[in-house]
Amino acid sequence: MATNEIGAKDSNRSSPVLTWVATLTACAYFVWIGASLYQSTPVFMKMFESMGIELRLSTKIVIASFRWLYPVLFGVASILVVTKQFFVREKWPNLGITLAVVVVVEIGARGIINALYAPLFDMLEKLNK
Repeated sequence: MATNEIGAKDSNRSSPVLTWVATLTACAYFVWIGASLYQSTPVFMKMFESMGIELRLSTKIVIASFRWLYPVLFGVASILVVTKQFFVREKWPNLGITLAVVVVVEIGARGIINALYAPLFDMLEKLNK
């Protein structure tokens, strides 16, 4: 850590340990959510086939593209946060970028989850009428 003229720690300098911990934690999250979705999507596919229900366009897109979509989405996010470590040296911008990527991935994952559950909710709505 750099110190200023008075000897106080300079808060603008990065703390590499903290930013690396945040980056590795984010990558672990990306692997976990990506693997979970990759394993559960075929279960939804089989369930929808056996039930013979009409699928929304968003569900059809997720089911048709999950084999390449999940690795691309979660792999690019992991590569982005690791690469950022070598170019963004300031602590707070570094952590901010990591947080922003995690939020974007979370929104994307929630969209995928909603697309997978939508046919079930549609069927329940029809049954309740």
